[in-house]
Amino acid sequence: MPETTLNGPDVILVNGPIYTADADRRKVTGMAITGGKITALGSTDEIRALAREDTEIVDLDGRSAIPGIVDSHNHLPTAGAMMSEGVILFDAKTISELQEMVAERARTMAPGEWIQGAGWIENQFEEWRMPTRWDLDEAAPDNPVILNRLFGMSVVNSRALELAGITEDGYEPDRGIVDRDEQGRPTGVLRAGAQEAVRAVMPAMSSAERVRQYEGYIRTAAQEYVRYGVTSLLDPGVPPLMMRAYQNVQESGDLPLRVNMMPVWYGLRASEDQDLDGRLDHIGVHTNFGNDWLRIGALKMAIDGGLGSMTSLMHEPYIDGTKSEIPLRLNTDNLEKWFEEGHSSGWSIGIHCCGDLAQDLACFAFDKVVGREPREDVRHNIIHGYFATPEALEIMQRNSISVSAQPGFIWVEGDQYFSALPEERLHDFKPLKTYLERGIIVACNSDMTSAHYDPFWGIHSAVTRKTSRGKTLGDAEKVDRFEALRMFTYNGAYLTFWEDLVGSLEVGKAADVAVLDADYGSIDDDQLRDLTVDRTLIDGKTVFDRRTC
Repeated sequence: MPETTLNGPDVILVNGPIYTADADRRKVTGMAITGGKITALGSTDEIRALAREDTEIVDLDGRSAIPGIVDSHNHLPTAGAMMSEGVILFDAKTISELQEMVAERARTMAPGEWIQGAGWIENQFEEWRMPTRWDLDEAAPDNPVILNRLFGMSVVNSRALELAGITEDGYEPDRGIVDRDEQGRPTGVLRAGAQEAVRAVMPAMSSAERVRQYEGYIRTAAQEYVRYGVTSLLDPGVPPLMMRAYQNVQESGDLPLRVNMMPVWYGLRASEDQDLDGRLDHIGVHTNFGNDWLRIGALKMAIDGGLGSMTSLMHEPYIDGTKSEIPLRLNTDNLEKWFEEGHSSGWSIGIHCCGDLAQDLACFAFDKVVGREPREDVRHNIIHGYFATPEALEIMQRNSISVSAQPGFIWVEGDQYFSALPEERLHDFKPLKTYLERGIIVACNSDMTSAHYDPFWGIHSAVTRKTSRGKTLGDAEKVDRFEALRMFTYNGAYLTFWEDLVGSLEVGKAADVAVLDADYGSIDDDQLRDLTVDRTLIDGKTVFDRRTC
């Protein structure tokens, strides 16, 4: 007999396989859904026997079903801005293709309007170089343009440089770098804080206008994500006005997926009027406040930059002899004080640490704070966790500190890493297997807009560790596809305290399901990247069906 709580389902899925992503990695061929909940799991014949006349029957016909993806690090409104008003550049294979994508956007805009874009890194282009102001001038001579690289820098055109006052003999930022050619001319590439000069001259908006703008971005991206089986996500670094926008969209009934909002905290400074630095005493809520659709998550912090830009805070110098400096994004001397402030107030903390030194500093501070006051109502996590030292691993295991990791970076920018660190060092990059073997919970995600939001790109990277140019970043840290599936589903739900609601297909849990176009368990590893979602259900209701699109 199937595991069940009641008969008379609204929907059944039969002729599996259905991969539950539960702790036992169960596979069944039938599932029943009633009132938005999973009410039975079993064989196809057992589940068919439960159906009534009006039950909707989803015949998988050998296709597979998995839990809805929980993308545990996804900047949804930023993605929505690129989808609705900007240019998403992941698919550009040459500088010429990038230029055409920018030019296509420019044709829809009035002269003088800003063109924004994201999703590029130089190793994706056949030319293996960064685009320049002159490339963008050709594509959009009448519009200022800013295109965000995957991390830590942007390229802008001459119109944008002129508006920002960045000239051959003008503007050197207090923080950040303006790249210049041999003649001293700005190339258009702006690193770290240098980007703020351009953003400062972009059109200002009132708070009400920004909220309305965020609402549109949220609606756009959320509708796109369910096409890829994403049913829940964590948005890291959400400022107050964006929180208001999320609430408005959810209250209007237009939020098709579950969102966990991580408030922006130290090291981010989204903008001076929105940062929560020093405001915890005035917020009045803490981690896990909300409902099954919209919830407050961990405080988001950041220490360092990224590996491709060589701004990760590392113990040892990079290949070219440069060494990242303290502080990069915050004063690490205050980490223990800030962690104590959040932890003692019932806040989980998620902190961006790419380099091994950054992760050590965070772990040492966590060890002191959590050791003084262990508590069950917080779930701290290291975001990125590129290189974990033995000391960091021990502290994380002892204090139940999780990892929020982005294996898709291996594909997107992995080839860039070979110019930053020795190859043997890269075999330890994103040590997913090591984390799992130490009992450390690993939640995997896309970090859109730093990598594509398609979760199967990330699953493929976790399983194969292949870069876009065919290199492999070590075999020892590969995980199998079922470990990867759980990391992209249940473990993400764990970070949000939603693990009893979503993240696996079990009786009594919400029926958040993705139906795939092939059998997740039997296709070749390299085919994982090409998986397509045919149907997405949330609370048992179809929110995307490829047949009707």
